[in-house]
Amino acid sequence: MTASGGRGFPDPRTLTWDQANGRACVWCGKPLTTGTVRVGIVRDQLGAHNLDTEVWTGPCCADRPE
Repeated sequence: MTASGGRGFPDPRTLTWDQANGRACVWCGKPLTTGTVRVGIVRDQLGAHNLDTEVWTGPCCADRPE
């Protein structure tokens, strides 16, 4: 699972509630306010249940390649 810039997403089971709900940066966990950027979808499932999560970043990590 990677973002468009090639940076990998964390394991979906390690996301905090804020990260999984678009309130914090997917990579560093800082709260998001302005300048947010959608970076993709973390794909996951549990049996037949789709657990995909749309994730976001802010100016804190938007331009930082890894």
